[in-house]
Amino acid sequence: MNLLATCLALCAIPLAANAPSIPDSGSLSSTDASYDGNSLNLTGHVVLDHGLGKMTAEEASLQRQEAGKDFPFSFIQLRKDVVLALKSSAQISCGSADLDFTSLKGTLLPSENGKVVYTDQIKKKKGGEATALQLSGQCVELNFSKQSFDGKKTDYEIDNILAKEDVVIDYADNFQLLAHHALYRKELSRDNKTSKREFQGVVTAYPKDELSQCRLSHQGDEIFADMVDIDLINSKLSLLHPKGVLAAAVLPHLQNGEMHFKSDYLYWDQGKNLLTLKGNIAIDEAALGTLHAQDELQITHTVVKGKHVLKGIQAQGPTSLNYKDAHNGSHKLISYGSVHLDRDKLRATIDSPEKDGAVPLDKQLFYQEEEIAIYADSASLEYSIAGDALQPSLLTLKGNIRLFSHDPLKPPRFGTADRLTYSLTTRTLILSANPGKKVLFWDETQGMHLSAPEVHITYDSETKQQNVKGVGTVQFSFTPEEQNKLQQLFPQLKALQ
Repeated sequence: MNLLATCLALCAIPLAANAPSIPDSGSLSSTDASYDGNSLNLTGHVVLDHGLGKMTAEEASLQRQEAGKDFPFSFIQLRKDVVLALKSSAQISCGSADLDFTSLKGTLLPSENGKVVYTDQIKKKKGGEATALQLSGQCVELNFSKQSFDGKKTDYEIDNILAKEDVVIDYADNFQLLAHHALYRKELSRDNKTSKREFQGVVTAYPKDELSQCRLSHQGDEIFADMVDIDLINSKLSLLHPKGVLAAAVLPHLQNGEMHFKSDYLYWDQGKNLLTLKGNIAIDEAALGTLHAQDELQITHTVVKGKHVLKGIQAQGPTSLNYKDAHNGSHKLISYGSVHLDRDKLRATIDSPEKDGAVPLDKQLFYQEEEIAIYADSASLEYSIAGDALQPSLLTLKGNIRLFSHDPLKPPRFGTADRLTYSLTTRTLILSANPGKKVLFWDETQGMHLSAPEVHITYDSETKQQNVKGVGTVQFSFTPEEQNKLQQLFPQLKALQ
């Protein structure tokens, strides 16, 4: 028997004598049907056109609702090979569906050894091609919204979708998110005024408990987080307490590259290839070293021949960088201002915050290697390429430089200058002064007091010793003004004299 949208007017069949009519807002058909005055039971190729969309299944049970409603069945149960083709491009496939249009809720369960699967094509706000979305889980709960037109036709839309247990979200053909449950606040049509429009087009995923995390994979990136938001319309992601690996090479010709990281928050703008990390940030990369930041750090990627390559790193606020040189020597840079790494220029620049046009002494950057430590206003760290490796090669410091030795087992040294260059390959250090000024250098090892335009400190690899010499007009004693300046900058000098 076929049941069409002819108001079930098969009067010769007793089961249809009291069956309610189907208005213009819907139609249905099936192979067989029975009606008991309250429920319409359908079997075989069931097709139901409804205000929500087109529904197909092998079995269906439709229960009546109170008179006067636009569609005569308020509760629809679908079984076996259920497909809901929504009025938009979305589709849901499952084993069974219970749809209650009085409470505006639905519950979907999978077929045996299967899952409930929701698929859609997400249109971007800025245009361009639609992005594929697939969301699956062991159970899906739906919330509907309802709109009536001229009192004759009623349309339904899915407000949100809650997927539970073993949830997998595939997005944009290159993102996959694994979670225990996820809530998708679906974008509604513009003429739908019944629901809040905030957070529309956003998937929020959660882990099972406090001991587990969501897992996000993307072209070799692997990130774990306590919560993940995916803004499907604007192509942006937000992660809570993320940690993991970013698979971006530092150099384009390298086959593999990875950066380990963690932070309190991660904001990922996919369109701009920009990742913004906030709060208690740590990143570790073999060539660049380990970078810690308290406030904010941005990582920019670019695509070279289809491969993701690091373009730059920008950090703000208190930051520390630890790295190794070609001799495996340890180096540390601490900044209170900004750190900017430009991969194209192979250079990192560090600037200190200013107050009234000058850098306060307690906000200068701090540099330390195995024997000496230095305060300065700004720094530039140059990198060089050796084979397939990137390594730091030249450090330049500028502004109000204060140099001192920090090893308590070795005789102390102190110095002031306007500029400093330090070759990390030859281990040559040059202190220089602005025109009309002098470099001041005090070395207890040799009882040396140097006042000169430049002071060179070179390392002898055979003797393992450092040699110090003045360049230009050199004086081997300090004037009272120079002595007073050193004692103001290094109060510990008074105890040594």
